[in-house]
Amino acid sequence: MSAPVTRSAGTAAPNMPWTLVRLRWTLTNAALKTSPWQVVAYVLAYLLALGTVVGTGILAFAVGHGMAHDMWEYLPAVMPLAGTAGILFVALMQAMFIGENSTMSMDKFAPYGIPDRTLQLGLLLAGLTGIPAITALVGFMLWAMAYRGLGAAAVISQLVAAPLIVLTAMCVSKALLAVADIITDSQTGKNIFYVVVIMLFVVVAQMPNILMINEVSLDAATLAPIARVFGWLPLGAPFMLPFDAANGQWLFWLLHVLCALALCAVCFLISQWCLHWQRTHSSDAVRAKAAKGLGLFSRMPDSPSGAVSARLGSLLRRDARQSMMFIMPLFFVVIFALESKDTGSWFVWMGVLMGGMFMSLTESNGLAYDGQGFVMEVIAGTRAIDDRTGRVRVYLIIDTVYIALLSVVAFIITGDWSNPSGLATAFTFIAASWGWAVASLGVAELFNCSILYPVPSMAKPFTNPQGRGAAQAFLPLLYMLAEIACMLPTAIVAIILAATGHGDAYLWIIPVALANGVVFLCLGTWLGAKLLRTRMLKVVQTLDSFAALQQ
Repeated sequence: MSAPVTRSAGTAAPNMPWTLVRLRWTLTNAALKTSPWQVVAYVLAYLLALGTVVGTGILAFAVGHGMAHDMWEYLPAVMPLAGTAGILFVALMQAMFIGENSTMSMDKFAPYGIPDRTLQLGLLLAGLTGIPAITALVGFMLWAMAYRGLGAAAVISQLVAAPLIVLTAMCVSKALLAVADIITDSQTGKNIFYVVVIMLFVVVAQMPNILMINEVSLDAATLAPIARVFGWLPLGAPFMLPFDAANGQWLFWLLHVLCALALCAVCFLISQWCLHWQRTHSSDAVRAKAAKGLGLFSRMPDSPSGAVSARLGSLLRRDARQSMMFIMPLFFVVIFALESKDTGSWFVWMGVLMGGMFMSLTESNGLAYDGQGFVMEVIAGTRAIDDRTGRVRVYLIIDTVYIALLSVVAFIITGDWSNPSGLATAFTFIAASWGWAVASLGVAELFNCSILYPVPSMAKPFTNPQGRGAAQAFLPLLYMLAEIACMLPTAIVAIILAATGHGDAYLWIIPVALANGVVFLCLGTWLGAKLLRTRMLKVVQTLDSFAALQQ
């Protein structure tokens, strides 16, 4: 009998990268067995991927067949610019919402002695075999049909560029996340970085609308010089290959390929260095800070619900994962103000209304953010109604103060305080915004004890449990549909007033919206308490499983 083969800690199996690929899909398939909602979320994700591929193929066929011949002159200018913006958008989206899979993150494999380079390669391949990467690859390969009029060389070059584009986007995203883990080794750093990423994401997403609203002229002649510059930057270089081939500029073709590959190599080395740094340095985020006095506990009622309010308020002050709740409503007002040209001041107030809608988005999964804190409540014997009351108290204060501040900002932008008509419009929107905010809070108190999904850990807000991205994208949509439905009474009154020719009587919307909000807040709190009382042990079990995913 031969002796068993042993490997040193610094030597990895030759097929280790592909083992990590198989592990990714094993974990993804295991996630499907945890809940029917996971199956629904994945079916929707696959349908979305299929729709993206089909839509790209149809558009590429139309462009290549000459049906959209007016786009031909724009293609050399649009592709490098749109491609660069798309890769940056994907990277920001990954950092803000999706994150790196916590189960497949680099530090999870540190105890196994896998060399940094082998580990990084395996995780990169695991990312490239995911549904988003496969969808992007097939879509970019189908886009080759758009270059049929430029010749066979252009079509083949696009087929070569497709995997290069996906590889570049994946490397940039992973490097950004690795660097984010390094620079956010303190709680303050996490909060600042998370808010900055969200701000950049919103600005990038809204830039086309702002340009269109302000009638910024963008023709091929204007874009061409900018596109040439971006075409020689690493993010835009892969998109220039079809045009280099069509023009017979094979030296430029090779240089563009080398430019993109150089960026991928640099990003790979950055990720590898970040992994080595994490293994050899301890994070400052683990250091505890001593707080003087009782903090928020001294400002809340001396009762179980008051203790819940104080604990939740303390959590919100240092939880980077929920920072977007405090920044997104203000961004809605700013973005709507920038897009309000030729629409009137009411469009700015729509930003306040939309802000009210999104204020309780994170609270719809609030118990998952609480994690073991809620488990301690259950162990202490806290009643369900006290938990609901304590949580509502904090968010009701936040919503009321925030909408008041947003209203002041909207008044400054619109100047509606200077005339009676403007005041009437403003107070109507303020009442509707507050009513929607508190009604959504009531819906959130019903949702967060019935439909939970995993969230990143507080220590690493840029990681995400493996196989749960689809659930995190789908389940919040259910909550948003429910909070839209809860404002139907107010919407029906507004429609009736407009349809019967009593549009000038829109001030009646104010009491209806306020009553609508209060009723749904009370109803959601009461029903949420009853549901939580019956599901408390199930919620604790679910939170324990979420905590295991975050380890």
